[in-house]
Amino acid sequence: MAIPEFMKLKPDHKTVLVRDMTVFRNLRDFLVSDGYKVVYETPRVGEEKTGMATSAFHHPYTNERIAMVYGIDAPDEVSQGQAPFKFGFDGKPQAEAQTYIQHLALRTPDIFRFREYMEKKGAQFLTPIFQDKDSFGPLLQCFSREILDDEWFFFEFLQRDYDADKIGTKSGVQFVDKTVRSLYVTKQDEFRDWMKTHKKKTFLGELPKAKARDVFHEIIDNVDPKGYPLTVWAIAKAYRQ
Repeated sequence: MAIPEFMKLKPDHKTVLVRDMTVFRNLRDFLVSDGYKVVYETPRVGEEKTGMATSAFHHPYTNERIAMVYGIDAPDEVSQGQAPFKFGFDGKPQAEAQTYIQHLALRTPDIFRFREYMEKKGAQFLTPIFQDKDSFGPLLQCFSREILDDEWFFFEFLQRDYDADKIGTKSGVQFVDKTVRSLYVTKQDEFRDWMKTHKKKTFLGELPKAKARDVFHEIIDNVDPKGYPLTVWAIAKAYRQ
């Protein structure tokens, strides 16, 4: 059976959480020295109490995009960007972990049809579809709920209404500040709920296990290049369940 166009997914970027500003600076220096160009950066974004520092990078020749985030705690509250380091992952403390892949962004040619299709199958999204523009054209984004009870990983699905694979050495911002801010606030509210109950609403948590597995595999198996998402620990773990 032919794959619907909106299900032909491509990796757009990964976002990595870091434990502290030393890791943040070292990773930033490494990426810049390796040829990545900064395409978005802010020392603090978020809400009045908690926030995050974030930088995003694009390599003009490999076309890979990476964003990194350092969660900034308040004196009386933990930032959701610190969750893997303060509360662990994979069901146990992770005292030695310095980084954690928070989300993988997958690009679709039609985000509205993709989301409608996924919601009909029972998928749960955290945000609406944000509609804005970056330096190159319209950028539409939405974010799923986390995929596993004992992980902090979630998906971003987005639509870039320009050829994102042919930006090359052109300079410009490839992320939207308003969306970054809105996502942080929404994620922090979700994290506060978890802090009260230690229970999560997950991306496919309303589905029977076999159906959830089928939907998850449908997403991952339709990503080109094949197997790319399985390089992310949380995805590989969920895929095997």
